[in-house]
Amino acid sequence: LALLLHSTNLSTFGEACLCPCRLSGMGLDEKGEAMHKSKGNVVYPGPMFQAYGADAFRLWGAAEVKLGSNYRFSEDRVKGAALFITKLWNIARFISSFTRVTEDYELAALDRLILGKLNQVIKECVSGYDQLDTFVPANAIRAFTWNIFADHYIEAVKPRAYNKDGEFGEKLQSGAWYTLHACLETILKLLAPICPFITEAVWRGLYSSESIHIQPFPGEKPEWESDLIKLTPQFMDFNALIWKYKKEKGIALSRKLAATVYAPMELENFKEDLKAMHGIRELYFFEPTD
Repeated sequence: LALLLHSTNLSTFGEACLCPCRLSGMGLDEKGEAMHKSKGNVVYPGPMFQAYGADAFRLWGAAEVKLGSNYRFSEDRVKGAALFITKLWNIARFISSFTRVTEDYELAALDRLILGKLNQVIKECVSGYDQLDTFVPANAIRAFTWNIFADHYIEAVKPRAYNKDGEFGEKLQSGAWYTLHACLETILKLLAPICPFITEAVWRGLYSSESIHIQPFPGEKPEWESDLIKLTPQFMDFNALIWKYKKEKGIALSRKLAATVYAPMELENFKEDLKAMHGIRELYFFEPTD
């Protein structure tokens, strides 16, 4: 700054600096006190990088508080960010076993639901990044990737993606492959500004020899828009109830369910994926009375 002022008159310098700036809050210790070397409560990032990785530390910082707010350091939360990084790596390893397709596929209702949700995440992330507020994209990506994509969509689509018994047509199987890769590619691009290392490693390993950091940033896709996204809570609730029932009865989640199950009528579009996912013998749909 001093060198710039020395070599530039103030009016020219002022005009050159008319650009957005991001002002973060103050970093506090776990007790909420300001960090001072004299108090001995300073947390140095180096040991955190060694223990959890730079990406985890960056993700923790991005997701901790809204723009401009003070934030407390928490090693447990950095550790939680590291667990997400590991989760993303495992997701990528799973998806890498399937062919990436770009044509001759058919999307099932479940595929359209998750792609519609992904469109929403893209919109949130673009808005957050435009405001220089990493809190928004960091939490939107994390919630979608772990709570919806991994826990529910991937678990539901596995039988169709593998299609070991030939229950699904080839185009529907390809639709699962397309959706898995479309979601992963988009997640990587959305997360790259916050977690540059894991995203680069996965991107180069699966998709291109060119860096992810020179790829076009994702935008909303009109063809991914779907009214099915409104059924996301019901879809997730149904899965949770089946998992709870199996657990209570001592049935492994991977075991078939030798029972007749009744589900709300609005989930009928997902019938084949739900039956295969939970190993349901018979699945019927009805209009709930309450």
